[in-house]
Amino acid sequence: MAEARALKELAIAYKHPEVPVVTTDPTATARCYFGRPSAPNSEEEGERQLILEEARALKKVAVDYKHPELPVTTTDPTACGRNYFDRPSAIVEEDWEEAEERARVLADAKALKGFAVDYMHPERPVTTTDPTACGRNYFNRPSAVVEEEWEEAEERARILAEAKSLKKLAVDYMHPERPVVVEDPTVFGRNYFTRPSAVEMEEDSEELGRILADARALKKNAVDYMHPELPVSVDPTACGRNYFDRPSAVSEQEWEEAEERARILAEAKSLKKLAVDYMHPELPVSTDATAFGRNYFSRPSAPINEESDERSRILEEARALKKLATDYLHPELPVATDAMATARCYFDRPSAVTEEEWEEAEERARIIEEAKSLKKLAVDYLHPELPVVTTDPTATARCYFDRPSAVTEEEWEEAEERARIIEEAKSLKKLAVDYLHPELPVVTTDPTATARCYYDRPSAVTGEEWEEAEERARVLADAKVLKKLAVDYLHPELPVATEPTAFARNYFGRPSAVVSDPEEEAERESILAEARVLKKQAVAFMHPEFPVTTDDPAACGRNYFDRPSARGHDHMIHTFPVHEDDEHHDEHHHEHLDHFGMDEEMDTRYDDIRQQLDAAVPGNKPNKGHASGSEEGNLSRSPSSVMLLNDEPIYD
Repeated sequence: MAEARALKELAIAYKHPEVPVVTTDPTATARCYFGRPSAPNSEEEGERQLILEEARALKKVAVDYKHPELPVTTTDPTACGRNYFDRPSAIVEEDWEEAEERARVLADAKALKGFAVDYMHPERPVTTTDPTACGRNYFNRPSAVVEEEWEEAEERARILAEAKSLKKLAVDYMHPERPVVVEDPTVFGRNYFTRPSAVEMEEDSEELGRILADARALKKNAVDYMHPELPVSVDPTACGRNYFDRPSAVSEQEWEEAEERARILAEAKSLKKLAVDYMHPELPVSTDATAFGRNYFSRPSAPINEESDERSRILEEARALKKLATDYLHPELPVATDAMATARCYFDRPSAVTEEEWEEAEERARIIEEAKSLKKLAVDYLHPELPVVTTDPTATARCYFDRPSAVTEEEWEEAEERARIIEEAKSLKKLAVDYLHPELPVVTTDPTATARCYYDRPSAVTGEEWEEAEERARVLADAKVLKKLAVDYLHPELPVATEPTAFARNYFGRPSAVVSDPEEEAERESILAEARVLKKQAVAFMHPEFPVTTDDPAACGRNYFDRPSARGHDHMIHTFPVHEDDEHHDEHHHEHLDHFGMDEEMDTRYDDIRQQLDAAVPGNKPNKGHASGSEEGNLSRSPSSVMLLNDEPIYD
């Protein structure tokens, strides 16, 4: 076994040289086989290293050319560089005054953009880069204009505090399940009903406590009965003993019977394990960590099979052919090679055949470059919403329409009128959206804004009497109940939502249920099973694109149309003229329908099943008379429904 394990490791290392070498000895060291002192000196090694170094440098240049957005990486921490555009020998593109003017314009534009963002998004916090900066409230400053008297401010603060308290009380009343939140961790409380100064309850308080305890115990029993899968929760200090194994337990069986019973259960468990292993060979073999084994087919005493080498060769060739077929059908898949393999381009090799002249290659490259530029212009023209992409981080721009030398297209009054019209249209759009979508929440940017309900205000007009309000509430409650009943009737698949303390029993499995005849029950089960099979066959007939599903993982099959004894497609698929009469309509004209012979064999079987279904399904049997002309025009029957539900044959 040790030798086999070592050979296996050698084979894996040989087939997968990209796998790293794993060793369990932390003190182990290694040296490169090719760079060892005793390695033979190759005269071509220096030339090979030179070629690889040049190829590496060319690859880096190509990557830098194709991807100018990649940052410049250097391994020398002392290297430094300068900006090409700011160098002393750079060409002066603009005067100093123009540069200062441009910088001032950009600074103003940045400040205006900041103002616009602050105006449009007042909910954003104020960001400052000066950590020592501080501010004061505009409305509370000493020089602020007095908008209200001190008494009014106190009254308003008192009203808001009372409204907040009322809101908290309403929330506590509507949501009693919420925990009590207190901000002072040192506060504590006592029970209002059990305080020493509490009013003494009536004599029924003990009885009430006993009733609640009994209800709690009954609820626990009901939960334990309805949910036997729940674990038994007990006091960790409690202990117990098994009721059936106690010394005073009644002997229900002899010792020999107990041993026989245990032996039968162990054998049943083993048989169940064997059945699971047979039905699910894909499951892994779970064994003891200390167990070991060997391969049955490769053991030393295994019989020698002379055809094993031939079989291995055939499988290897089939694997290679499969790989070639996959590469041919899926050319988009990447080429998977060994990490140590090297290659060069077939078309760029020195000995490659020249397919075009240098002038033609330059002309082709120029045409492709112009086509690329035209494509970019077309995309920019068709998609003006796309952002402008530039690879130069120092590039700047200004708006074409707002430049100082832009042509004046409209007067100042017209521009103000246009802005006013657009602002009014925006307001009208917002009003229309609010009118059409009243379910949308009201959005405000002022966090201090408050509101009250228009219909519940103290000065609201009384819209209905108290009796009408109660009647309306009753009608709405009845409508809600009717809606729930309608939903339950239309959607029986929805689960029943009940109170967690409610419990029920099965109507059909109750002790007082009517006992049905076993023969009728077996007949009903067989009819339903046959109907299920027929439904499966109809689905398979109507949907041939569905895959074939089988529960047996060991099942195998072959293609009916590609079997060796199958006839050619020229005999199976062809067209034929429509029959004008029954004179020439004999059996030798129906060779093209030989593969539909199952219909004749299944006629009798379908008749029997239809009769059983008619007997099993309650209700009046429909008449088989022919429908009238108007009724027949509204019918639509598929071949499958005709075959299953009518006595008329599909094919002559």
